Amino acid sequence: MSACLTVIPARLASTRFPLKVLALLDGMTMLEWCWRAAVRAGLGPVLIAADSREVADAARRFGGTVIMTPPSCPSGSDRVWLAAKNRREPVVLNYQGDMPLLRPETLKAAVNALNKTVDIATAVIPIPSLRRRQDPNVVKAVLAKDGRCLYFSRTPVSSWEHLGVYAYRRDSLRRFVSLPLSPLEKAERLEQLRALEAGMTIRAAIVRERP
Repeated sequence: MSACLTVIPARLASTRFPLKVLALLDGMTMLEWCWRAAVRAGLGPVLIAADSREVADAARRFGGTVIMTPPSCPSGSDRVWLAAKNRREPVVLNYQGDMPLLRPETLKAAVNALNKTVDIATAVIPIPSLRRRQDPNVVKAVLAKDGRCLYFSRTPVSSWEHLGVYAYRRDSLRRFVSLPLSPLEKAERLEQLRALEAGMTIRAAIVRERP
């Protein structure tokens, strides 16, 4: 699909790793690595949805286009919607600002997996080891043969690792952020389960190489 807006939600006060988006990796912040990958993907405009002056200033220093969003946003998806709701692009890519190792090809694969019968598209990779499969910090995706996502879990329910990038049709993103938290979402601490419980369709692109 064409006419895609990429939004990188960048939250300074991360619960598990405060200041993570501004942490340095080989001389650049994680946020800048993400922005560069998004720009190289060539999908369309790239916005950084910042929650603080520190994030905004850092983004502007490397040339990023910034839109300010409230620190109180309940999730990255809500922050993305605030940044995108007055835009016109029919597709919105949510690329989290603390995932610096994703390749531009992974972002493009997620967007290309989106079509008129799919509400949300994402990406998965094969899990390379039993240790990683058993790691609760690695989110697993249960897939149907056609790539539809049937479930997501932190438990070792499948051999597909979910990469936290989401391509939404605009109306689907609007609907998603309007939904209340769901029981499975609360149990697994995974917001994508809210979409599945509401009957929305998620499809995964299989990325064969590690990000």
